Amino acid sequence: MQRRFSQVLSSQKKRLPTKLVYDWAKQAAKPIQYLKQMEYIHKDVKSPNYLIAEGNILKLADFGLAKKSAITIQNATERASLPWMAPELLTDEVLSPFYDIHAYGVVVWELWTTEIPFEGSDAPNTIWRICNNGERPVIPPNCPKALADLMKQCWDKDWHKRPTVDHILLVLTSAERELHFKQKLTTGSWVLEKEFGKDEPGKLSGALGIAVSSTGDVAVASNCAAKIQVYNADGQHKHSIDTTQGLMSGTRSRPCNVTVNTEGNYVITDDTRFIKVYDPSGMYKDRRVAISPENKPSNTEYTRLVGLTMDSKGQLLVGEVNQKYISRHRQDGSHITSIKVNIEPNFLAVTSQDTIIVCDFGFVVQIVNSTGHMLHTLKPPSHVTRWHPFGVCCYEDIIFICNIALARNGVYCFSSTGEYLRSIDTKANYPHCLAVGNRKLYVTYEERGEIYSCG
Repeated sequence: MQRRFSQVLSSQKKRLPTKLVYDWAKQAAKPIQYLKQMEYIHKDVKSPNYLIAEGNILKLADFGLAKKSAITIQNATERASLPWMAPELLTDEVLSPFYDIHAYGVVVWELWTTEIPFEGSDAPNTIWRICNNGERPVIPPNCPKALADLMKQCWDKDWHKRPTVDHILLVLTSAERELHFKQKLTTGSWVLEKEFGKDEPGKLSGALGIAVSSTGDVAVASNCAAKIQVYNADGQHKHSIDTTQGLMSGTRSRPCNVTVNTEGNYVITDDTRFIKVYDPSGMYKDRRVAISPENKPSNTEYTRLVGLTMDSKGQLLVGEVNQKYISRHRQDGSHITSIKVNIEPNFLAVTSQDTIIVCDFGFVVQIVNSTGHMLHTLKPPSHVTRWHPFGVCCYEDIIFICNIALARNGVYCFSSTGEYLRSIDTKANYPHCLAVGNRKLYVTYEERGEIYSCG
């Protein structure tokens, strides 16, 4: 027996399991892909026109408005259902070949929220909100980033910028893998794949910070060598960045932390008053000064910038350890705001909920909000007798911390509310810093690094 998809959604008391959302989103896209291959547009893609068959199989029905892709619309009465309707069908005469993609984006929104788009809005008001105000259904903050970004792309006013179904399926398949990986983070067993950074070129000396870029490169701050060593996802060395570039002769540079911004530039702190930027090839570009909460440039010799991370918006968070504040910067280094914190921000990380993890060189790890208000203090699990947190990173809302006071089981996982989840048995002594990316865990020690995969 087949059920209408919209009825199933409306009967939900809570949102659907994320895995089912991804599965149905892929199934909802495939009929659109088939029609595109036949050079047709459905023209009325919406949840009431999807049916759920036995085995949770999603099917698209009601082809009464389907048209050839290049057809000219002459009869306004042929227009489809407003909440799913793309702006160009309300304003243009020619039906865009990516019209169904816009409607599909609304269906994905329904899948995640189990709500009705523009509920309670009459037809003229809906048209006004879509066309004149450029409004789209509100994406809730708990929506996975990959899904939220996909919806926004589907709803682009310029239909040329909307994704193809092939791209949609790639995004959803990748998101499914990420979901599987996240579930394994707290339950799966970690397997050591490879060591890196022991030999020339790319030899590590005093590894204090690590970051994984969106393209899969791994950058490590080699503190004692005044270099950023860049590796690929498998630990093969690509190139070295000399962090003394652009400095006066004799000026020291001991990189403490590194991140890679959305433009592919390497950004570092090195215990001076400057944030320094290097282009993807490793050439020096620029340096910036952090701003104190009093909105004064921190240009005294006593200023020390150490902590560094990047949030989901691509903004840089920089920790000043003497005056204990975190400054937030745009990609170009310009200042946005600064907040005071209670401990030295030597290591920073940001959760998917935009809370900030602050770790000092001592014994304290705090979770603070965007104004610096302390939400939680992370405490070691009861079985840990020696606690000296060092490096910290986040994967969505899971927090990873290195404990250099213990030789084994030196990496611990916590929830975003500070609840202890598990320990990870590293195969070597005293891990210093870590990063999660490429569905792998990268752990560095004083003179080398390790790559773990999750089984």
